[in-house]
Amino acid sequence: MTGSQQVSSGVRQRLSAPRGHRFSRPGANRPLAAPPQPRQHRHSSGPYFTTPETHSERQARLLRQMEGNPRVAHMLQHGPTPHWFEVDRQRREQEEREARRFEEAFAALTDDAPATPTRGRHRAPRRWWGWPAAAISTTLLLAQTTAEALSRTIFQTGFPPL
Repeated sequence: MTGSQQVSSGVRQRLSAPRGHRFSRPGANRPLAAPPQPRQHRHSSGPYFTTPETHSERQARLLRQMEGNPRVAHMLQHGPTPHWFEVDRQRREQEEREARRFEEAFAALTDDAPATPTRGRHRAPRRWWGWPAAAISTTLLLAQTTAEALSRTIFQTGFPPL
């Protein structure tokens, strides 16, 4: 810039603003939604004592806001959840009832047997398979040592006569 050009006050204002405040954010100049009208408390007077809206009031307010939405129209026509949700829930409840009934019957049959203590959330420790592995490796080592000793003896002295 040269000294002969005048800088507009808008540019000067932008340049002097602190970082992060030089330009407006998208949607910042959008008009704010009108605040809801204060509702009066049921037992006292004045607009400052508001009660939280009930579930049905909130649902009615949201449905008014979403009027014309095809998904909302479908929900109002067919219900909030599909039919198979209800069928699946009933099936799971029936299976739980049957399992509980089976466990009670099994417990009644095995009452005289001592109850095994539960092991908690962790897995039971696995059996240690080290002994069979040690036995196999020892046998293989012995066989290898024996084979080496026999092969040395045979190659040094030759094959025995038959």
